[in-house]
Amino acid sequence: MAVRATDPGDDDNAPAGARRGSAGPRRGLVMGAGGSLGAAWTIGALCALEEAGGWDPRNADVIVGTSAGSLVSSMLAIGVTAADLRDHQRGIVPGTGPMRGIQVDYDTWVGGALPRIPRPGVGSLRLLRDLVGHPHRMPFATVLAAAAPTGRGSLSGVRELYHQLHMDDRWPGNPALRVVSVDLDTGMRVQFGTPEAPSTDLASAVTASCALPAWFEPVRIGGRRYVDGCAWSDTNLDLLAGEELDEVYVLAPTCARESDHPRSVPARLERRLRRGSTSRLLREARQVRSMGTRVHVLVPGPEDLAAMGANLMAPQHRLTVLETSLRTSKAFLQTQPG
Repeated sequence: MAVRATDPGDDDNAPAGARRGSAGPRRGLVMGAGGSLGAAWTIGALCALEEAGGWDPRNADVIVGTSAGSLVSSMLAIGVTAADLRDHQRGIVPGTGPMRGIQVDYDTWVGGALPRIPRPGVGSLRLLRDLVGHPHRMPFATVLAAAAPTGRGSLSGVRELYHQLHMDDRWPGNPALRVVSVDLDTGMRVQFGTPEAPSTDLASAVTASCALPAWFEPVRIGGRRYVDGCAWSDTNLDLLAGEELDEVYVLAPTCARESDHPRSVPARLERRLRRGSTSRLLREARQVRSMGTRVHVLVPGPEDLAAMGANLMAPQHRLTVLETSLRTSKAFLQTQPG
């Protein structure tokens, strides 16, 4: 299934270089789920997008992050540049800016490529009971999250990053940021950073958004349990419908522009999941587009998929995925209308 970088109906791209508060277009930036490798791919794509578009993604009017995308989006929201994120992945610690002196072992900070054996039972018996007779009231991913056993994995390494950034006890002042998670016992989405969401610190919101069911422990905020925002949608792009944005850029590492043809059974199963994620992304893009917003989508291509393999949590492929994304994303964007 093919995904274009711009809507099929778009005649051109929006003017580049607009900053928040300028007379330029109101922009949204959406970064989706994808594990350790998805975060690396997103950073590479983000650098390519900044170079191609001539605008600083930190200046987006709305920045929505889900799971791994919440990590990247939160960094932008506190002022970290895409270049600093790229260099930090490479092991280069910036001498200035918010990441100055910050140390992270990206190969071990989420516990490795495989999860611990989860606890017996289901994640939320309450939500399963509520869905009896009405299983289609929520996305299938939410039903799966409720039925999945509770994970034992820890996101303490992620929380330590925000402790070093002094963001484990407060929320950033940037009103653009929204971190998406799912209340495990009600199945409802929450956009931390909006007035309707519970107040929390950035570390708790991001770890909640990254708490993949059956892999990591749910994160408690205000007495409630929250899990990965991908338990609703890999990008949650539809949340921007009606936001009166001129254009939205979507970086979705769990989708695909066109699939490759892997031989291994795990990789073939992973590609099947990608087809489902891509179909949902296209539906959400149509929903946002119907409100008059242009939607630009950037997703992995066959070369990226080959670099990623079958397991998006496999840290040994992280730098290969990053460098591949820097190159392939730039090449793809250069083919799009200017």
